[in-house]
Parts: sequence; C-alpha cells; structure tokens
Amino acid sequence: MVKLADDIEQARASALAAIDAANGDLRDLSLEIHSHPELAYEEHHAHEVLTNFLEGRGFAVERAAHGLPTAFRAVAGSGDPTVAVLCEYDALPGIGHACGHNLIATSGVATGLALAEVLGEGDGTVVVLGTPAEERDGGKADLIRNGAFDDVDAALMMHPGGQSPQMPPGSVRVRAKPNALHALTVRYSGKNAHAAGRPWDGLNALDAMLHAYGGISLLRQQMRPSARVHGIITEGGQAPNIIPDRTAAYFYVREDTVDHLEELKPRVVACFEAAALATGTTLDLTWEGNPYTDMQNSTPLADTYEKWAVEQGMVPVEPEGAGAGSTDMGNVTYAVPGLHPSYSVESTAGNHNAGFTAAAGSEEGHARMITASKALALTLVDLYSQPELLAEAKREFDERAAARASQ
Repeated sequence: MVKLADDIEQARASALAAIDAANGDLRDLSLEIHSHPELAYEEHHAHEVLTNFLEGRGFAVERAAHGLPTAFRAVAGSGDPTVAVLCEYDALPGIGHACGHNLIATSGVATGLALAEVLGEGDGTVVVLGTPAEERDGGKADLIRNGAFDDVDAALMMHPGGQSPQMPPGSVRVRAKPNALHALTVRYSGKNAHAAGRPWDGLNALDAMLHAYGGISLLRQQMRPSARVHGIITEGGQAPNIIPDRTAAYFYVREDTVDHLEELKPRVVACFEAAALATGTTLDLTWEGNPYTDMQNSTPLADTYEKWAVEQGMVPVEPEGAGAGSTDMGNVTYAVPGLHPSYSVESTAGNHNAGFTAAAGSEEGHARMITASKALALTLVDLYSQPELLAEAKREFDERAAARASQ
C-alpha cells in the first residue's frame, strides 16, 4: 500500500489496484442489490448489505444517517478536504433496477475503497454517502437539509445509461445535463349519479381529469423544447355506470433550469384549474416531495475526470441539448461543487425500461462501471493531492452562487 503523500504515481496505481482486487466482491454486491429491488425510502436490504460491506473493509459506518432510516455515512481517512462519493440504490416500480442504481451504489463503494487505500493520516477524508429515494421525492434534498453536506468540500458520482447513436458503448457524457423537476398530485371531487339513468345529476371528476390531460397536451405546442410534462391517472372511477365523484393523478413537470421550471409550473396549474371550472368539480393540487434542480457540474472536476476517462479508454461525448431525465444530484451541485458523469453500456434499451434492468445486471454493465469508477478514483486522487484544483472548483461554485443571488 502506497499512501498519497509518499508517491503520487504509485498512489494512483494503488488506487486502481484496490478496485481490481475487490472486483469479484463488488460484482457480488451489485448483484445482491440488483436481485432485491426496493422502492424509495424502503431500501432496507441494500442499506444492510452496503453498510456491512464497507464496515468489513475498515470504514467507520453510521447507519440510518442524517435522520433517514435507509441513508448511511461511511468514512475513511482523516483531515481536509472531505469529499463525498454518492451511492444510490432505490429501484423502479414493476421493473426493478432499470436505472442501474445497483451499479451506482457499487461504483460509490469501489471509488471509496480506492481512496481509503491511498489516503494517509491527514491527507483527507472520503465519505461514501448512501442516498435513498432518488427515483421519487429526492432524498438528497432531505440529506442537504439535515446537514449531510455541511462538512463536504465536493461530491461526485457516476450514472449508467443505455447506448444510442450519440452515446455508443464505452462513451461517457462528462457534463450531463439533467432537467429540473417538480412532482404534483391532482385530485378532482365531483358528484356521483347513475351514468345512464340521471347523468345530468352528476359532476364528473373523470371528465375533469381528461379535460386537464387534454389541456396539457395542447400546452405542449407552446412549451420550450426542453420542457416535459407527463403523468398517470391513479384513480379514474369505480364502475362505468357511476359518474365518478373523485379522480386522482400524479404528474412530473420538468425544465432545463430551475428558473424555466418556475415559469412553466403556473401554466400547468392553469390547465388543471380550467378543467375544474369547466366541469363544476373541485380541484385539490399539491406539489409533492422535493423539487429537483438542474445540474451545475463543476468545470475543474469535469475537465479532470475527462482526462482520466480518456486514459482509461473511455470516449467523451457531449450530445446537444439538455438531458431528458432528472436527478436530485442536481440539488447537491447547488450545495457543494459536484460532478455527475453518465457512461453508456451495451443496451439499446434506455433507462427506465425493463430491457435496461438486464443490462444493469450484466457482466458488461459491471465492467463498464469499474472502468468509469477507476477514472473517478483518479480524479479524486488529483483533488486530494492538488489543493489548487479544489480551490478552483470552489471559486467557480461561489461565482455561480453569487450570480444566482443577484438575479
């Protein structure tokens, strides 16, 4: 074992060797999470296997950290700076780990192991932070409020995705651009009546929901190309011969920036309000969970990661436009300097598709994750060993925060 302060080149080699040495165990860890998919805030099995794994390799582990039962904080090293490597491990309803969070969790562990291998006394602290509920409600926003990042100087993580013409297997989008997002629940209350005998006595809550759904479809013509509004009807009535007196739906509203999201939200609300007025029903609309911000990737961290990604054989690509997805890692980049690259695996199925669930459990998917994690570990070796790199990242972060405050 070569410590960071002794020989930087040998420290880099030791960091990579630590990941290689743990590769088989990391594969088993990934498959264990993959085979036990759990929804947001219910990731008890993943929490157990991840914390046991890290504790068994010398990390000081706090379970149920920062007020969340399925969050954790695993620490190695000592002194400044403190860098957090983030794990996600919640799955999707019905299709399991179709966003590859088993790979994300394992990537965080792999990177943590690499840094623990080379951080000597006072060289710096690495925190492997378990972050629940990325797929719904935004657990990282809870962690920010609860102080999880108060002592953190920078935060990083990796994300897998399916291949596309713009992102062939082995490519990496270093400066990913997820959208800002806020979720809302909508309920209409009306009045029952016999749908055939006396329909005029009813106030049709389903008509209200369909009216709103159609209004949003028409609104899309006037929305910015980066905007997305989509949802599901979770309650639509009880029987075809009863005028529904209540309906419910769950929607996501997305835009490329927080400011554009705030401009779009009142226009979406107006569609729901208009439907209530047209049908004589009562509207109950609630914005749910934590809003997700857009991503503010750190340029110095991105440039450093890109250098090491190329060295590891990855191909950096930067597709045009904003990303279609959203992540609460965006919220973290508003709290501390951060980076969230996205790498591709051999799957024509995109994320949130049952086909990608298989890719997330494949040998090839694991191998791509290991490569991406090695580049992340080398990036962090630079961050710990070059104080000017972190200083530059903090300077950019402060300038962005000042610019937002002045708007």
